[in-house]
Amino acid sequence: MAAPRDAEIHKDVQNYYGNVLKTSADLQTNACVTPAKGVPEYIRKSLQNVHEEVISRYYGCGLVVPEHLENCRILDLGSGSGRDCYVLSQLVGQKGHITGIDMTKVQVEVAKAYLEYHTEKFGFQTPNVTFLHGQIEMLAEAGIQKESYDIVISNCVINLVPDKQKVLREVYQVLKYGGELYFSDVYASLEVSEDIKSHKVLWGMCSVSSLSVSVSQRSTPPCKEGGVGPLG
Repeated sequence: MAAPRDAEIHKDVQNYYGNVLKTSADLQTNACVTPAKGVPEYIRKSLQNVHEEVISRYYGCGLVVPEHLENCRILDLGSGSGRDCYVLSQLVGQKGHITGIDMTKVQVEVAKAYLEYHTEKFGFQTPNVTFLHGQIEMLAEAGIQKESYDIVISNCVINLVPDKQKVLREVYQVLKYGGELYFSDVYASLEVSEDIKSHKVLWGMCSVSSLSVSVSQRSTPPCKEGGVGPLG
Protein backbone atom coordinates (compact mmCIF):
# COMPACT_ATOMS: atom_id res chain seq x y z
CA MET A 1 0.00 0.00 0.00
CA ALA A 2 1.29 3.45 -0.90
CA ALA A 3 2.32 5.82 1.88
CA PRO A 4 0.01 8.81 2.46
CA ARG A 5 2.54 11.18 0.88
CA ASP A 6 2.91 8.92 -2.17
CA ALA A 7 -0.87 8.77 -2.61
CA GLU A 8 -1.03 12.56 -2.44
CA ILE A 9 1.66 12.87 -5.11
CA HIS A 10 -0.21 10.46 -7.38
CA LYS A 11 -3.37 12.51 -6.98
CA ASP A 12 -1.58 15.79 -7.72
CA VAL A 13 0.12 14.39 -10.82
CA GLN A 14 -3.16 12.92 -12.10
CA ASN A 15 -4.88 16.27 -11.63
CA TYR A 16 -2.08 18.16 -13.36
CA TYR A 17 -1.95 15.93 -16.44
CA GLY A 18 -5.67 15.19 -16.52
CA ASN A 19 -7.26 18.55 -15.70
CA VAL A 20 -4.72 21.39 -15.65
CA LEU A 21 -2.99 20.54 -18.93
CA LYS A 22 -5.08 20.40 -22.09
CA THR A 23 -2.25 20.64 -24.64
CA SER A 24 1.53 20.96 -24.52
CA ALA A 25 1.04 24.74 -24.85
CA ASP A 26 -0.25 24.77 -21.25
CA LEU A 27 3.06 23.56 -19.81
CA GLN A 28 4.51 26.11 -17.39
CA THR A 29 8.17 25.19 -17.94
CA ASN A 30 10.07 23.45 -20.73
CA ALA A 31 11.48 20.77 -18.42
CA CYS A 32 9.18 18.05 -19.71
CA VAL A 33 9.14 18.84 -23.41
CA THR A 34 12.51 19.29 -25.04
CA PRO A 35 13.29 20.07 -28.69
CA ALA A 36 13.89 16.98 -30.78
CA LYS A 37 17.53 16.51 -31.74
CA GLY A 38 18.73 13.82 -34.07
CA VAL A 39 15.38 12.02 -34.25
CA PRO A 40 15.79 9.07 -36.64
CA GLU A 41 14.00 9.29 -39.97
CA TYR A 42 11.88 6.19 -39.27
CA ILE A 43 10.56 7.83 -36.08
CA ARG A 44 9.82 11.13 -37.82
CA LYS A 45 8.01 9.31 -40.60
CA SER A 46 5.87 7.37 -38.12
CA LEU A 47 5.03 10.54 -36.19
CA GLN A 48 3.49 12.03 -39.32
CA ASN A 49 0.78 9.36 -39.19
CA VAL A 50 -0.27 10.09 -35.59
CA HIS A 51 -3.43 12.15 -35.04
CA GLU A 52 -2.82 15.81 -34.21
CA GLU A 53 -4.83 15.72 -30.96
CA VAL A 54 -2.77 12.82 -29.68
CA ILE A 55 0.40 14.76 -30.48
CA SER A 56 -0.93 17.97 -28.90
CA ARG A 57 -1.32 16.12 -25.58
CA TYR A 58 2.21 14.78 -25.62
CA TYR A 59 4.30 15.81 -22.60
CA GLY A 60 7.41 13.67 -22.97
CA CYS A 61 11.12 14.46 -23.27
CA GLY A 62 12.16 11.93 -25.91
CA LEU A 63 11.25 8.54 -27.36
CA VAL A 64 14.16 6.11 -27.08
CA VAL A 65 13.80 2.79 -28.89
CA PRO A 66 16.09 0.49 -30.86
CA GLU A 67 15.72 -0.38 -34.53
CA HIS A 68 14.28 -3.59 -35.99
CA LEU A 69 11.18 -3.89 -33.81
CA GLU A 70 9.11 -6.06 -36.14
CA ASN A 71 6.81 -8.46 -34.27
CA CYS A 72 8.00 -7.25 -30.84
CA ARG A 73 5.82 -6.92 -27.77
CA ILE A 74 6.43 -3.54 -26.13
CA LEU A 75 5.12 -1.98 -22.91
CA ASP A 76 5.00 1.82 -22.59
CA LEU A 77 5.06 3.04 -18.97
CA GLY A 78 3.06 6.25 -18.59
CA SER A 79 1.72 6.19 -22.15
CA GLY A 80 -0.37 9.35 -21.78
CA SER A 81 -2.31 10.24 -24.92
CA GLY A 82 -0.73 7.32 -26.77
CA ARG A 83 1.67 9.18 -29.05
CA ASP A 84 4.62 6.85 -28.56
CA CYS A 85 2.37 3.78 -28.63
CA TYR A 86 1.03 4.76 -32.04
CA VAL A 87 4.55 5.39 -33.33
CA LEU A 88 5.65 1.98 -32.09
CA SER A 89 2.49 0.37 -33.46
CA GLN A 90 3.76 1.07 -36.96
CA LEU A 91 7.26 -0.19 -36.18
CA VAL A 92 6.23 -3.57 -34.74
CA GLY A 93 3.65 -4.21 -37.46
CA GLN A 94 0.40 -6.13 -37.38
CA LYS A 95 1.97 -9.17 -35.70
CA GLY A 96 3.56 -7.15 -32.92
CA HIS A 97 1.76 -5.61 -29.97
CA ILE A 98 1.99 -2.44 -27.90
CA THR A 99 0.55 -1.98 -24.41
CA GLY A 100 0.31 1.47 -22.89
CA ILE A 101 -0.42 2.02 -19.21
CA ASP A 102 -1.14 5.36 -17.56
CA MET A 103 -2.68 6.38 -14.23
CA THR A 104 -4.41 9.47 -15.68
CA LYS A 105 -7.83 8.36 -16.88
CA VAL A 106 -8.39 11.41 -19.09
CA GLN A 107 -5.21 10.67 -21.03
CA VAL A 108 -6.10 7.00 -21.41
CA GLU A 109 -9.50 7.97 -22.80
CA VAL A 110 -7.87 10.25 -25.38
CA ALA A 111 -5.56 7.43 -26.44
CA LYS A 112 -8.41 4.93 -26.76
CA ALA A 113 -10.54 7.37 -28.76
CA TYR A 114 -8.11 7.13 -31.68
CA LEU A 115 -7.60 3.36 -31.80
CA GLU A 116 -9.87 2.89 -34.81
CA TYR A 117 -8.42 5.94 -36.57
CA HIS A 118 -4.84 4.66 -36.32
CA THR A 119 -5.71 1.05 -37.12
CA GLU A 120 -7.18 2.23 -40.41
CA LYS A 121 -4.39 4.77 -40.98
CA PHE A 122 -1.72 2.09 -40.61
CA GLY A 123 -3.58 -0.36 -42.85
CA PHE A 124 -4.05 -2.98 -40.12
CA GLN A 125 -6.95 -5.42 -39.97
CA THR A 126 -7.18 -5.25 -36.18
CA PRO A 127 -5.68 -2.94 -33.52
CA ASN A 128 -2.26 -3.96 -32.22
CA VAL A 129 -2.39 -1.50 -29.31
CA THR A 130 -4.02 -1.85 -25.90
CA PHE A 131 -4.35 0.95 -23.36
CA LEU A 132 -4.69 0.26 -19.63
CA HIS A 133 -5.58 2.54 -16.73
CA GLY A 134 -3.24 1.79 -13.85
CA GLN A 135 -0.05 2.65 -11.98
CA ILE A 136 3.35 1.71 -13.34
CA GLU A 137 4.44 0.62 -9.85
CA MET A 138 1.69 -2.03 -9.85
CA LEU A 139 1.78 -3.68 -13.25
CA ALA A 140 0.44 -7.03 -12.06
CA GLU A 141 -2.65 -5.34 -10.62
CA ALA A 142 -3.30 -3.83 -14.05
CA GLY A 143 -3.34 -7.33 -15.55
CA ILE A 144 0.15 -7.32 -17.04
CA GLN A 145 1.70 -10.77 -17.00
CA LYS A 146 5.25 -11.66 -15.97
CA GLU A 147 7.86 -12.23 -18.68
CA SER A 148 5.52 -11.03 -21.42
CA TYR A 149 7.39 -8.17 -23.12
CA ASP A 150 10.48 -7.94 -25.28
CA ILE A 151 10.96 -4.25 -24.55
CA VAL A 152 9.71 -1.78 -21.93
CA ILE A 153 9.94 1.95 -22.64
CA SER A 154 9.18 5.09 -20.66
CA ASN A 155 9.24 8.71 -21.81
CA CYS A 156 9.64 11.26 -19.00
CA VAL A 157 7.44 9.39 -16.51
CA ILE A 158 9.59 7.48 -14.00
CA ASN A 159 10.66 10.79 -12.45
CA LEU A 160 7.01 11.45 -11.52
CA VAL A 161 6.79 8.30 -9.40
CA PRO A 162 7.71 8.52 -5.69
CA ASP A 163 9.01 4.93 -5.48
CA LYS A 164 11.27 4.61 -8.50
CA GLN A 165 12.92 1.41 -7.28
CA LYS A 166 9.53 -0.30 -7.26
CA VAL A 167 8.99 0.67 -10.89
CA LEU A 168 12.31 -0.90 -11.87
CA ARG A 169 11.48 -4.09 -9.98
CA GLU A 170 8.13 -4.28 -11.77
CA VAL A 171 9.84 -3.80 -15.12
CA TYR A 172 12.20 -6.67 -14.35
CA GLN A 173 9.23 -8.93 -13.66
CA VAL A 174 7.38 -8.25 -16.92
CA LEU A 175 10.37 -8.42 -19.27
CA LYS A 176 11.08 -11.67 -21.07
CA TYR A 177 14.47 -13.26 -20.55
CA GLY A 178 16.90 -11.05 -22.45
CA GLY A 179 14.35 -8.23 -22.67
CA GLU A 180 15.43 -4.61 -22.45
CA LEU A 181 14.34 -1.34 -20.82
CA TYR A 182 14.71 1.94 -22.72
CA PHE A 183 13.77 5.19 -21.03
CA SER A 184 14.41 8.89 -21.31
CA ASP A 185 13.87 11.13 -18.33
CA VAL A 186 14.74 14.34 -16.54
CA TYR A 187 17.84 14.22 -14.35
CA ALA A 188 19.09 16.64 -11.70
CA SER A 189 22.76 17.21 -10.94
CA LEU A 190 22.00 17.66 -7.23
CA GLU A 191 19.52 16.28 -4.72
CA VAL A 192 16.41 18.47 -4.40
CA SER A 193 15.56 19.78 -0.93
CA GLU A 194 12.47 18.46 0.84
CA ASP A 195 10.71 21.84 1.00
CA ILE A 196 10.94 22.27 -2.78
CA LYS A 197 9.64 18.74 -3.29
CA SER A 198 6.29 19.82 -1.84
CA HIS A 199 5.63 22.19 -4.77
CA LYS A 200 2.77 20.58 -6.75
CA VAL A 201 3.40 22.24 -10.10
CA LEU A 202 7.13 21.54 -9.98
CA TRP A 203 6.34 17.88 -9.27
CA GLY A 204 4.13 17.75 -12.34
CA MET A 205 6.74 19.55 -14.42
CA CYS A 206 9.42 16.96 -13.54
CA SER A 207 11.54 19.63 -11.87
CA VAL A 208 11.65 18.36 -8.28
CA SER A 209 10.96 14.68 -8.82
CA SER A 210 13.88 14.08 -11.16
CA LEU A 211 16.30 11.23 -10.78
CA SER A 212 19.58 12.60 -9.44
CA VAL A 213 22.85 11.73 -11.12
CA SER A 214 25.53 10.36 -8.81
CA VAL A 215 28.84 11.26 -10.42
CA SER A 216 30.86 8.98 -8.17
CA GLN A 217 28.67 5.95 -8.85
CA ARG A 218 28.08 6.85 -12.51
CA SER A 219 24.38 6.05 -12.16
CA THR A 220 21.49 7.03 -9.97
CA PRO A 221 20.98 5.25 -6.64
CA PRO A 222 17.46 4.06 -7.66
CA CYS A 223 18.91 2.40 -10.75
CA LYS A 224 21.72 0.66 -8.91
CA GLU A 225 19.50 -0.58 -6.11
CA GLY A 226 16.78 -1.57 -8.56
CA GLY A 227 19.08 -3.93 -10.40
CA VAL A 228 20.10 -1.72 -13.33
CA GLY A 229 23.81 -1.55 -14.02
CA PRO A 230 26.11 1.50 -14.16
CA LEU A 231 25.85 3.98 -16.99
CA GLY A 232 28.44 3.82 -19.75
